[in-house]
Amino acid sequence: MSFIHDIKMWAYHRSLKQQLRHRQEPTGKGEANLDNANSIGILFDATELSTRDTVLAYAEKLRKRNKRIKLLGYFDDPTDSENYPFEYYNRKQVDWASRPKGEQVQAFIKHDFDLLMNVNTVSLLHTEYIAALSNAKLRVGPCTEHTLCYDLMIDLSPQSGLKHFIEQAETLLGKTNIKHEAAPV
Repeated sequence: MSFIHDIKMWAYHRSLKQQLRHRQEPTGKGEANLDNANSIGILFDATELSTRDTVLAYAEKLRKRNKRIKLLGYFDDPTDSENYPFEYYNRKQVDWASRPKGEQVQAFIKHDFDLLMNVNTVSLLHTEYIAALSNAKLRVGPCTEHTLCYDLMIDLSPQSGLKHFIEQAETLLGKTNIKHEAAPV
C-alpha cells in the first residue's frame, strides 16, 4: 500500500510542478484582503448538508457586502445532480493521483479572483491542487505541509468546526495588507 501511495504522490507532485511552471503569476499578488476584495472564490467540501448550508449562508453574507462570489463544491460520491446553486465536481472527476478534472474545475482555476478561500477544516489533495493553480491574488486555506498552495494558512483542529474556521479566516484577513498612517513624531 505504501508503494502505491508513493507512486500516486509522485505523479501528483510532478503534475502540479509542471502546471505551475506554465502558469503566470497574477498581477497584484498578495495585495488583497477581505475588505478590498471584489471577487471571492470559495472552495469547499459539499458532501455534508450542514457544510453546504454554512457555506451558502457565508456566501450570502459576503454578497450583501457587495462581493462577487463564485462557489465550487466537492462531493465525495459519484452521483450527478443539477439541483445545486453552485458549481461542483465529484469523485468521478478526481483521477487516481488526486488531480481534479472537468470544465467547472478548469473555469474556477482560470478565474481571476482577488481572494480564494478554501473553507475546509482539513486539507484535501484535490482542493490543494486547485488552490495552487488558481489565478487568485491571495489564497487562504487550512494548514498543510504543501506550502505552495496557500498564501495564508489557518491551523485549527478539525473538531473546531467550519464556522470557527470562517471566523478565524475573516479575523486574519481583516488584519492583512492594512495601510497604516505614519506615527506622529
